[in-house]
Formats: sequence, C-alpha cells, structure tokens
Amino acid sequence: MRKLKGLFFLISALLISSCGTENRSASGLEGVWRVTRIVNLDAGEEADPGNMHYVITKGHIMTVGGKEERPVIEKNFADMSPDEIKSQLPAGGGFMSYKILDGKIHRTTKFALSELFEGKLIVTEFEVDENSLVFRDDHSADRQLREWHMVRVE
Repeated sequence: MRKLKGLFFLISALLISSCGTENRSASGLEGVWRVTRIVNLDAGEEADPGNMHYVITKGHIMTVGGKEERPVIEKNFADMSPDEIKSQLPAGGGFMSYKILDGKIHRTTKFALSELFEGKLIVTEFEVDENSLVFRDDHSADRQLREWHMVRVE
C-alpha cells in the first residue's frame, strides 16, 4: 500500500510539473499587444503595420488592423452607403485557436477577413517577455518569412 501511495505521488508530481511547463510557456502571451513593426526577413524590408493589434487569451488569438484616420460617421452600418461602410472597415483581422507545442504556437484560423487564411494551420516561433512579443513565421499569402514585433498594451 505504501509503495502504491508513493507511485501515485510520483505520477501526480510528474503530471503537475509537465502541465506547469506548458502553462508557463504560454502565460506571458496573454494580453493585448500593439504591433510596432513587421519585418520581411526574406526581402530585408520593414513595414509600418498601422493600427494593428493582437488580443491573446488562454486558447485564442484575435488580430485586428484598421485605418488610422477613419472618418466618424454617426450612423449605424445598416444606414450607411457602401462608400461609408468601406471607410470604416478594418484593413485586416482574424480569429484563431492555438496550442503551444514543442515551444511554438500552433494556431488555426477560424475566421479571417480574407478566406485565404481560413482553416490554415500556422506554426509560429515566438519570443516573449513582460513588455514585448515577437512572432516569426512564413506568411500564408506569399510564404515569406516575417517577424511581427509587438509591445504590451494590457
């Protein structure tokens, strides 16, 4: 009986410690992040992301990017003209589920403004600390290796 309790304790400790490692690697990701620059490592080019943010929770990532100087239109979307609606649309956006596997984010796009990305699995390397986050992966549209540099907003 004593050996059985010892074995149970050892297995429990191993399971808890392995779960803790997985959670620690993802815990710094959660929050709201503003993208400060996008670097195309293949082309050696850097781009201004404009008004782009990532919202990361325990199992989901949402991205949204919008025009900086959108006009204020005091109407509901249902009452806007097509041109007024276009002036309010974000430049990009998506919703993904993710898991951390082998130290990388494995994210699957559930919804995106472009159907090109829907259903795609994107494996992303990442570096995170208290105030900064970098994602690095091949961009689905052109297979160019890019980095998204971010700062914590919340």
